[in-house]
Amino acid sequence: MILIRLIKSLILITANNHSIAALQPMSKKTRAIFQISAVFVLILQFFTFALAQDVEVRIRFLSDLPTTVEVEGKYASNQPRKNPRNFSLMTEYAGVTGLAERISNIGFADRDGKTLTNKRFNAGEYVADGDIALFRYLVDLKPPSKRSAAAHVSWIIGDAGILTLDDLMPQSSGEMISARVKIGLPAGWKIFSTARQTKDGFFEVTNIENASFIIGKNWREVNAGASKILISGEWQFADDEAAKMVVEIMGGYQKTFGSSASQSTQIAFFKFPGDVPHGNWEADTRGGSVTIASSDMPFRSQSLQRLHEQLRHEIFHLWIPSGVNLSGRYDWFYEGFALYQSLKLGVAVNRLRFEDYLDTLSRAIVIDSFGSQRRSLIDASNNRWNGSDTQVYARGMLAAFLCDLVLLEKSKGKVSTNTLVAEIFQKHRSGTDRTDGTTAILNIMRSHPELVPVIDRMITGADKFEWPAMLAAAGIEVSTVNSTPVLRVVTKPSGRQKDLLDKLGYNNWRNRQ
Repeated sequence: MILIRLIKSLILITANNHSIAALQPMSKKTRAIFQISAVFVLILQFFTFALAQDVEVRIRFLSDLPTTVEVEGKYASNQPRKNPRNFSLMTEYAGVTGLAERISNIGFADRDGKTLTNKRFNAGEYVADGDIALFRYLVDLKPPSKRSAAAHVSWIIGDAGILTLDDLMPQSSGEMISARVKIGLPAGWKIFSTARQTKDGFFEVTNIENASFIIGKNWREVNAGASKILISGEWQFADDEAAKMVVEIMGGYQKTFGSSASQSTQIAFFKFPGDVPHGNWEADTRGGSVTIASSDMPFRSQSLQRLHEQLRHEIFHLWIPSGVNLSGRYDWFYEGFALYQSLKLGVAVNRLRFEDYLDTLSRAIVIDSFGSQRRSLIDASNNRWNGSDTQVYARGMLAAFLCDLVLLEKSKGKVSTNTLVAEIFQKHRSGTDRTDGTTAILNIMRSHPELVPVIDRMITGADKFEWPAMLAAAGIEVSTVNSTPVLRVVTKPSGRQKDLLDKLGYNNWRNRQ
C-alpha cells in the first residue's frame, strides 16, 4: 500500500519525496455471559426484525474491554440461505489480512434459541450442527499494525474509531447482504453515517459492503454544499478551506458525469493512528462515505495541495464504482481512470499546471516500465493485492491518457474521457441490472472503434507505453533526460495540435486570468 501511495502522490507536484494484535484476555464477567446458553433466547426477544432486510445486527461496546465490541445478530426467517449451517467472516480486505483472527467467543443458535455446537475449519469459516439463525461474538478492534488498514477496516483507538460493517458481519459467498444495524456507543460519543436511521435507532443498509460509520467524541462537522465533512485533529488547512474544495470538486464531477452522485455523501478526514511520517495517506470510498487517513505535510501550501489531490481522487469514486451496479475486479478502470480524471480536473480548476500534468504522466511511464514480468491491466487487477497494485494505478492512468488523446483526435475535440466515464455511469448507474464491470466497460469502449488499439495493447495486452504517433497528434513528444522518458509539448505546435492541447488544458491558466 505504500507503493499505492507512491502512485497517487504522482499528482502532488509540490510534495517532498516520498499480525493483527492478539485479543485482549476476557474478564470473568464477560466469559460468564458467553457461557450461558439461554442468552440466545434473550436475543430472540431482543430483535424486532424488518422483513426487507437479510439480517439484523446489534453492535455494542464492552465497558471492561474498551477496544472490543460485541456483535449479535439474527437472520431473516423469510430469506432462505444457501448452506444455512455454514458461517463465514471476512479474512482480508484491501491487502489487510488476519481480519477473522480478531473474532473470539463465537456462538450460534437455531431459530428456537437452542445453542448449536460448531467447528472451525479455517480462519473465519465455521460449520454448526444445525441451521444457524442467531449468532454472537466479540471483535477486537485495536488498530492493525499495517498503516494502510486505517482507512479500510474497522478500528477503535482512544475516543474515536471507524466501523466498516463488512468486516464485522457474516459474509454470503459474494452475494449482496442487506441489514438493519443498531450501534450502542460509549457515553458522549456520536455516530455519523449516510445510511438512513429509523425512529427506533436502527440504520437501514442495502449493502453491507458500502456501509461505514464514523464514531467518537471530537469530530468537527462542516457543511460543504450537499455533502458533510467530518474532520478530526489539527491541520495546516482550515475547515472552511476543505469545504470549499469539496464544493469545487463535486461541481466539476457533476459537470463531467451529467448528474450528481447517486447518494448522500460524507467525507471523513483524520490522522493515522500512531506516529506516521509526512506525506502518507490512505483512503477508501464505500457508497457515499469517503474515508481519508493521512499525515499532514511540512508546509501549508503542500498541505492544501495534498488535500485537494486526495479529494479529487476519492470523490470520483462516488460516481464510479460507488454509483454504478458493476461487479468483479475492474480496478484497472475505476482506479486508473480516477487518477487520470483527477489529474485533468486539477488542471481544469488551476490546482495543477499543464507541466505538472505531463510530469505526472512521465513518472507513470517510468513506473510502468519497471519489472521484467509484464501484465495486462486485466491481470494486474486480478492480482492487485498480491503485488500488482502499482501497475493498476500507473498503467491504468496511462491507458486513460491514451484513450483521451485518441477520442479527442478522432472527434476533433468533441469527445474525450469525460464523455466515456459519463457514458459508463449513465448506462450502469445504481438501479440497473448488475453486470461484470470489465465486460461492461470494454463493451462500451469497443463501441468507439478508435479505442480498440489501446484496449488490445494496454488493457487486455501487456505492451509498453510506446505511442509516438498518437502523442504527436496532440503536440506532445517523448524526450529522454538522464535516461528517463519525459513528456513535453513540441516547440512549435501546429494549429490542429494547439486545438487538442487546449482540450487537454494546455492554456487553461491563461483562460482563467
